[in-house]
Amino acid sequence: TEMEKIKCFIINFCKEKNQTQPVHLSPYVLTCAFVWVCLLKNQQCLNERVKHEDPTYFGFIAGGITRLDYLGPKTYLGNCVGFGRASVKIKELLGQDGIVVAARAIGSTIKKLDSSLFDGAEKWILDWEVFHGSEQHVHAKWSPKLKLYELDFGWGRPKKIEEISIGYTRVVSLIQSRDVECGIEIGLALPKSKMDTFFILFTKGLSVLPCDPLINFS
Repeated sequence: TEMEKIKCFIINFCKEKNQTQPVHLSPYVLTCAFVWVCLLKNQQCLNERVKHEDPTYFGFIAGGITRLDYLGPKTYLGNCVGFGRASVKIKELLGQDGIVVAARAIGSTIKKLDSSLFDGAEKWILDWEVFHGSEQHVHAKWSPKLKLYELDFGWGRPKKIEEISIGYTRVVSLIQSRDVECGIEIGLALPKSKMDTFFILFTKGLSVLPCDPLINFS
């Protein structure tokens, strides 16, 4: 339901402003875009030093096997992944159309990986380093497609899954929802003061996102 509200807002906003819609509005893109905006607004609400002209990045890992232009061996076992890094100016995410901008940037990055997974791969390590120790960049771990809650190693399926590294890195985990079919479970760890503010932004943003492009959730 929440994803549909975000998607509806983006589509109607683009129609109202005569803008092209983002090329990719999957549940993953919608969730990442919304969380990215909330995290940046969180910094602003807490009066942290944010230079609006600076870029902010959203990094993520994309599965590579299905994006290759050739068939890999059926016996392949390993991590064949690509690295995506969406980039926009901070001030663009803080505006009324921040969610639209975020969704457009993430969706366009995914489409580039779809067409050429390893394009620019020689820069991936350098691109990834910018995320370490920075409060204005975010990167996502895991994927809802992995269906981790369906795993069973002999003692039953897991009751709760958490990515422990999010406690000391600027990381958001996104996995299959435990309770809602086709939903996404978001993992985030922040100091209590920041988490309280983020919670308000997150829930308030969802509550005031009907299919009305004129409403600003900032």
